[in-house]
This record gives sequence, C-alpha cells and structure tokens, in this order.
Amino acid sequence: SRRLSDRPREASNLRSFYIHNNDNFDDNGYKQNSRVVCPTWCLLNRRLVCALSMIFSLVIVLVATLSVEKNQNDDLTPWPPIGGNGKMPTVDNNNGGGMDFEKFNRIKDRILEHQISHASTLEDTNSSQYKALTWLVRDDKRQLDLISIDDEGIGLTGSDVDLEETLFQRYALAVLWYQTTTLDIVKATSTSSMVVSDSNPFDNTIEGETSDASSTLSQNDITWKTSTNWLSDKGLCVWHGITCHPYETTGVKFDGDFHVAILNLTDNNVNGVLPNEVFTAFVKMNVLDLSRNELAGSIGREIGRLIDLQDLFLSSNHFTGVIPNEIGNLGSLFNLYINDNNIRGSIPSRIGELTKLRGVSMFDNKIEGRIPDEIGNLKDIVALYLDTNKLTGQIPTTIGKLTKMVDLRLRVNNLSGTIPTELGALGNLETLYLDTNTKLGGRIPRELSNLVKATEIHLYQNSLTGPLPSELGMLDGLLYLYIDSNELTGPIPEEWGGMKDLEQLFVNGNQLSGEIPITIRGMESLHYLRANDNQLSGELPSDIGKMLKMEYIYLEDNDIQGSVPSQLGELSKLKLLHLDGNDLTGDMPSQVCRLKTNFYLVDLSAKNNDDGFACTCCTSQ
Repeated sequence: SRRLSDRPREASNLRSFYIHNNDNFDDNGYKQNSRVVCPTWCLLNRRLVCALSMIFSLVIVLVATLSVEKNQNDDLTPWPPIGGNGKMPTVDNNNGGGMDFEKFNRIKDRILEHQISHASTLEDTNSSQYKALTWLVRDDKRQLDLISIDDEGIGLTGSDVDLEETLFQRYALAVLWYQTTTLDIVKATSTSSMVVSDSNPFDNTIEGETSDASSTLSQNDITWKTSTNWLSDKGLCVWHGITCHPYETTGVKFDGDFHVAILNLTDNNVNGVLPNEVFTAFVKMNVLDLSRNELAGSIGREIGRLIDLQDLFLSSNHFTGVIPNEIGNLGSLFNLYINDNNIRGSIPSRIGELTKLRGVSMFDNKIEGRIPDEIGNLKDIVALYLDTNKLTGQIPTTIGKLTKMVDLRLRVNNLSGTIPTELGALGNLETLYLDTNTKLGGRIPRELSNLVKATEIHLYQNSLTGPLPSELGMLDGLLYLYIDSNELTGPIPEEWGGMKDLEQLFVNGNQLSGEIPITIRGMESLHYLRANDNQLSGELPSDIGKMLKMEYIYLEDNDIQGSVPSQLGELSKLKLLHLDGNDLTGDMPSQVCRLKTNFYLVDLSAKNNDDGFACTCCTSQ
C-alpha cells in the first residue's frame, strides 16, 4: 500500500534537432596507394635495356596478380545474406552472382582506416561484419561505392565525404541486422546471465557458466517485431526506426541515404550483443533508443565517438560490464537512460563533464562505489535516478548545487553517513527517495522544510535518530511522508497539523512517544495513517473524527489509554481500524460498530493488553 511515484522516468519528448554544418574529419589522412619506383640504373644511358627490363617486370607482376585473384575466387564461398523481409534477396546478376573483390577490399580498407570495425571481424567469414560487407558489395541493389584516391593521396572533399560516411552507415546498419537476427551469432554472443571478464570489462566474450536459455533459442525468438525496408533496395532513411537529417523536424521521410539523426528500435525484440559499429559509423547521430529489447554484452568504449548524441536510451535490456569512461566525451548529451540492466562497476567521475544532462537514469543495476562529487556539476539536471544499486559512501553534499532538480532517487543502496543539510537548497525538488539505506543515520535535517514544492519524501527503513523536525509542518503541499522503520524519538509535532494536503503519513516502527496532537485534524486530506509500533500514550483525540477522508488507521502496539471516542463513527469512508496492543478501557462505541454494517469498515481489531476493553463487533478478538 505504500505509494511509489508513478512519475514517468523516461524523457517526455525529444527535442527538435538541427543540422550541424561543421564536419569532423580524421586527422590521420587517407591511405596512399603503392607507387612503382624506377630503379636507379635506369637513369643511365641504357634506355633499351631499361625499357625491356621494365616490360618484363610488368608482365611478371600482371601474371602474379591474376593468379592470386583466381585463387581468392576459388577459395571464397559467397555467403547468401537474408534480406530485411526475411527472404533471400535477389543476387546481382550484373556480376554473374560473383563478388567484386576490388570493391570489397576498397571499402574494407576504408572501413578499417576510419576504425569503423576491427580487422579481425572483417576477416572472419562467419562474422556479422563480413556478412554485412558482402551484402553491401554484392547484393545491395543501391550499389554505393567509394571513389579511388589517386596516387598523390589527395583526400575526399564535399559530396564524396558525404557518400563515404553514408556508405559506412549502411554497412553499420547491416552489421546490426546480422548481429541480432542471425541465430548462430545470437546464440554465441547472448545469454541471460552474461559474466564479463574482470581483466577486460569491455570484452563482450562470455566467461564461466552461461544460461541454457540461449541454446534453446529459435529463429522466431529473435525475429524483430518490425523490420520494414531493412536490407532492401530502399534508402536507409526509410528503414524502420531510422530518421535522417534534416528531415527529423518535418516528419517526412525520403528514400535516400543521408546522415542518420535518430536510430529508434525500442521494444522491437532486438537480441544479441550490440555491435560497436552502432557507435563508430554515425558521426551525426542525435538519438539512440534501443530500450526494452533483449540486448546483452557490455557498452563499448567506442560510444565516446558519438559526440553529437543528445539522447541515449539503453534501458530494460541485459547489458553487463561497466559504464565506459569515454561516456565523458558525449558533451551534447541531454538524457542518459541505462536503467534496468546488469551494469556493474562505479559511476565514472567524468559524468561531471556532461553539463547539458537533464535526465540520468541508472536504477536497477549493480553499480557500486561512491556517487562522485562531480555529479554536482550537472547544473541543468532535472531527474537523477540511482536507486536499487549497490552504491556506498555518503551522499555528496555537491548534490545541493543541483537547484533545478525535480526528482531525486537514491533508495535501496548501501549509502551511509547522514542526510546532507545541503539538500534543503533544492527548491524545485518534488520527489525525494532516500529510503532503504540501512546505514544512513543521523537526524532528519530541518532544512528539508525548504523543499516547498515537495510532494513526496521517502526516508523509511534507514537508521535515522532524534526527534521529528517541527519545521516539516511548513510543507503544506506535501502528499506522502514516509519516515517509518527508523529509530526516531519524541512526539509527533503539533506543527505537523499544517500539512493540509498530506494523504499518507507513515511514522510506524520508531520510538515515538507522547500524545497524538489534536492539531492532527489539520491534515484534512489524510486517508492513510500508520503510527503503530511506537510508544505513543494518552487518549485518542476526538478530533480524529473530523478527518472525513480517513480510510486506514493503524495505531496498534502503543501505550494509548482511555476510551475510544465515539466521534470515530463519523469516518464514513473508514475501511480499517487497528487498536490492538494498547491500554484502552470501556466498550467499542456503537457508532464505530455501525460503520461495519452501514459503510465500508471491514477490518476492525482492538484486542488490548488486559480485559478492560470490550469489542463485540471486532472482526478479530
């Protein structure tokens, strides 16, 4: 019955994106072709001998080259790729169904030069990279190609660069397709409980025991829900989930191969390990959304190359490994959502370099270590979700600098120390979850009364001590206050009656004492009161009968004395009343008993410490 906020943890919308005119180029330059160098003796006066020698040498080179090419054609078995519609594509008959190895090697060399893929993957005929390049060269009907760089090593310019980069994109998307739809590859790389090597946390290989789930996968299990136009003769801009520049702002899709702005395959049953080509080939990508899929493996450090990325959504998958330090390169990032995975390790301190971040969501992982102080550099952040991890250490005081924060959740960790008073500076904060950190102690800071926009404060199941701050009564907009299961002492402050909008108050499981203040009637919206398992004394205030929205009252196991006020019979919405384990006297008023027969009361119990109290209408004796 405890309320957990239903505030959506996902970005509410994606901002409009614009074309960036400044391109980023590799500083290493392009690969130069080999040159024929004339030997020095040809420069002497032996022109005829020189000419004959060179002709003879060229003939030998030509024969050797043809022989090698023939052997390559004889040894290579063309791999028949599967098209995006699940059917075998038509082989390009213009080349007799064969492979243009000159084109294959030309594109391969350029892919390696730009570090789009690793050489070992392109040499493995069973890899998704080799299959993708084979499709691009042999079976892709668009037949995009790269121009040859001349012997002087002059680089590409203008539209030639655009062609090169969009060709890399088409290749990378093909890699993603084969990596996640080829059954043998998915079986070899994915498992529901992947163990990543400690010596190389960025290695996607599996160590130790693997789940039997991957061995029972079928092709139907890994089929994408939607794959319209993938690996077809259409431009990649009309493939499912792809939006290109500059058309992401108009909603109109064009059949072309332009720069990818958005790759969105959310909730599409994408399986297997995410290939690094997704990070290396899209120089102008703004949004990557692969959330709610079945992706596994680690997040590669190559992600640092997506320097224009503004939104990263990888939540609700099976990612393992650590958060790469290169995440600090993504200086344009607004949203970082990697929650609901199996990510471990610590939060990199470089996260403090992402000063444009507005949403950070890492909950439900296995992240450990301290929350870095650099988190305080995220001055524009609105939501920070680090809950349900294994974080340790103290809550950084630098969080108090995040004055735009609306939603802060650090619950269910191993945090220790005290609640920083600096949190009182978060004047825009609406939701504060610090509960279930059993080593978090000290007093509840009175500075939390400055959170004038707060609607939820969760401090339960900690080790908090000391009295309840009376200043919290100033939070007249607070709806939910949970401070139960601590070691708090003293009375319930009279000032708390000022929380007129409060709907749920949980103070049970503490060492509170004194009488329930009559000012509690000021909590006119309260419908759920849990104050059981304390040391409250005195008589029940009759003014509780004026709290007409009350539905649940738990006051058992206290030291409450006297009679039950008949005014409780005015609570026509009451469903539960627990008064067991007190020192009540007299009889249960008939007005209260009538709530069972005429209204909604279904759970009434008042078994007391002696026989001085009688309740003939109680549901449990």
